[in-house]
Amino acid sequence: MNKPFKQAVVVIVAAVAFLTGRWLWSNNNPQTPINVMPLVGVVQIIEHPALDQTRQGIMDELAEAGFIPEKTMQWDYESAQGNPALASQIIQKFVGQKADIIVAIPTTPAQAAAQITQGSKIPVVFASVTDPVGTKLVIDPQKPEGNITGVSNFIEVKKQIEAFRKILPGLKRLGIIYNPGEANSVILLEKTQSAAKDEGINLVAIPASKTSEVLTAAQNLIGKIDAIFINNDNTALAAFDAVTKVGNEHKIPVFVSDVDCLQKGALAALGPDQYQLGRQAGKMVVKILREKLKPSDIPVEWPQKVDFKLNIAVAEQLGLQFENDLISQAERMGNE
Repeated sequence: MNKPFKQAVVVIVAAVAFLTGRWLWSNNNPQTPINVMPLVGVVQIIEHPALDQTRQGIMDELAEAGFIPEKTMQWDYESAQGNPALASQIIQKFVGQKADIIVAIPTTPAQAAAQITQGSKIPVVFASVTDPVGTKLVIDPQKPEGNITGVSNFIEVKKQIEAFRKILPGLKRLGIIYNPGEANSVILLEKTQSAAKDEGINLVAIPASKTSEVLTAAQNLIGKIDAIFINNDNTALAAFDAVTKVGNEHKIPVFVSDVDCLQKGALAALGPDQYQLGRQAGKMVVKILREKLKPSDIPVEWPQKVDFKLNIAVAEQLGLQFENDLISQAERMGNE
């Protein structure tokens, strides 16, 4: 057997093996063929509990529909480690690989995906985007145009402040840490400023562009505020331990939009159930992969489940006591 013939045989065998591995059927839905094992490219701006829960929700929803990594789908997940430029590079890689769908978590990767996939027809589903309209991902949430749709994590800031004021009736000065380079953080800052003004609360905002700056930002709030509020800022959430460290040392209550952060020392949280939000986004991915719907056929959604939770242990450390009706209200909201 001459060398060119051997090379040709190797190429043919490799191609057959590749196509065989990509031609699969769903065990859960044998009547619905998955002709080519789809490639799902997932980019997350940074890893922290809220976004990790969202990603897990997406994976679990896909698994229930028969899309299982390495068996019935290719799941390519990468973290941008807080770097917008890296997020763009990851998305460009997915486009080069001709991914069947790109999942972007949250706003910064979603904006990059919307721009980079223009003309490629690769569908994009976002998750945990605070303001899809304000960030120009969609014009009309009910009728998305182009190749992008998804799920927002937005909760009205006024409701959050009202809930926190039930816990701290004397709340007059509220500190917030935000990343000026994150579009969602800037939008939330504006909404928080407006809500705080309506409630007669003085808002003290300190920027932190990197996780390494969060501790200093929190320290700069000491003596200026009655409580700290971290509202869906991915940089601050990724370094949340630094915020609660300052709060614990100086007896400053820390409020947050991510209920998972109660385990890290927050006093209270009013925010979306990030895991269920991921399940919502996962359903959209399934509709696109299996039912061949276009993103423009799927309206943008908002959180279906909102939690209000208190950390009683932290309250005791701060010397705070609550009425039973407030505790039961938090528990009821958390179990809806």
